[in-house]
Amino acid sequence: MLHLVLTAAAMCISTPPPPVRVLFIGNSFTYVNDLPHQFKHVAEGLGKQVEVANSTIGGCTLFHQLPQYDNRTQMLLREDWDYIVLQDYSALPTVQKARAAYLDPAVTQFSQQKKQAKIVMYLTWGYHDGNTVPCPSSDVPACFPKGTLAQMTDPSCENSPYYQSMVGDFPCMGYSLVRGYLAAFRTGADLVSPCGVAWQVVRGVSSIGGCRSEIDKQYPTPVGIDLPLPTTGSLKNLMLYRILGGGVIDIHPNVAGQYINALTFFATLFNSSAQGAPPPLPTEADPPLTP
Repeated sequence: MLHLVLTAAAMCISTPPPPVRVLFIGNSFTYVNDLPHQFKHVAEGLGKQVEVANSTIGGCTLFHQLPQYDNRTQMLLREDWDYIVLQDYSALPTVQKARAAYLDPAVTQFSQQKKQAKIVMYLTWGYHDGNTVPCPSSDVPACFPKGTLAQMTDPSCENSPYYQSMVGDFPCMGYSLVRGYLAAFRTGADLVSPCGVAWQVVRGVSSIGGCRSEIDKQYPTPVGIDLPLPTTGSLKNLMLYRILGGGVIDIHPNVAGQYINALTFFATLFNSSAQGAPPPLPTEADPPLTP
């Protein structure tokens, strides 16, 4: 009788599941306003146990953060993860030759070393007004050992407006990033967290324009999603970017922008609505949002 009672009691004791472990590999789009811990904060506020870590280098590419080049990435990849989040240099997925030279081999190698983890692409956003100069930047020369993004534009952005015509405003640059990150499914990605698409919805993008057909020519198959997504709310006045001195709009996310990214990651990784999430964490980079 005692044995039966003890057995029944043991069955009633539930062992909590282990935390979901998420490794973020990227650059300042990941660490400004602390996406990993914003995500952890959202997840735990919604009843999920999460552990996060990151390997980030400002202004850098995923290619230069492969384990053979970066000791921190190498160390972290020895551990077991449930998800490995990959985020490349902000404009790199918009340049066809750069995707082939940098993004594709990086995703392929990370997918080969993921063990049981799933590779998640962090689909980022267009700049506030698109890329307003003729050529894409390449901030840290060491991170672009095969050549700068400008050198990889074809025809050259130095003497042709073709590249800028595909990224010259927020909707076009956003669409170019969508296509570039979704193409990573072909090289080993398991999931895409569509943060940049969420930004398009918040900013009320209703059309993409003539750049779409030119961008689509770079890919062998259709995009597979009807973009832009419909917008039903009115959040067009919500600033998602940091404001620098003199009122300059930065390309990095402010607290609101990074919070939207954290909500999007929660929905992606847990396949569940983030409704009811706690407010974002304040950070050193930006003050907390006004309630």
